[in-house]
Amino acid sequence: MTSGSSEATSTTRAGFVALAGRPNVGKSTLVNGLVGRKVAIVSDKPQTTRRAIRGVATEGDAQVVLVDLPGVQRPRDPLTERMQRRVERELADSDAALMVVNGEEGIGPGDRFIAQAVRAAALPVVIAVNKVDRLDRASTVRALTEAAELDVGDDVFPVSARTGAGVEPLRAHLAALMPAGPFLFAPEEQSDQSLDVVLAELVR
Repeated sequence: MTSGSSEATSTTRAGFVALAGRPNVGKSTLVNGLVGRKVAIVSDKPQTTRRAIRGVATEGDAQVVLVDLPGVQRPRDPLTERMQRRVERELADSDAALMVVNGEEGIGPGDRFIAQAVRAAALPVVIAVNKVDRLDRASTVRALTEAAELDVGDDVFPVSARTGAGVEPLRAHLAALMPAGPFLFAPEEQSDQSLDVVLAELVR
């Protein structure tokens, strides 16, 4: 029995990936795309995601548990201060970070603030440049270059959370970053939330 458990541990990988990004860059849509179904609420209103909604993406021998953080922003009031503290806790408890930026809008002060926070967590960092489906080739190259110049992590992926373009290579790369260990959830599970919680979030 002990031998079987050790074998399972040595042949599987599992861990947590924290998503960080400015409000409305498409993090929740990207979580849904990575998982393969709607597990994170999607809205065009800032601060929609107030709880760390997790999605579980299992493929082959790897499981990635995604933590969809609130939109990271400079604390301006008690609410954003609490949200920022939770962001820091989630980063500290994660195995890697996925920073999402809006390729259509380009890199701004908010992205640089987030990059600084993610860098301080001392985690492997991947940057996803989202919304490339709205860019031409030259604009995509410019967006990728600006993201790389944030100097946080070595890997930059162009993706469209809306169309699914680039999501599969990103999922595979994140899976490769996960530490060896047993799955944290059953392979068929895609969220740690009950149906009641999912419905409550959608209604809110």
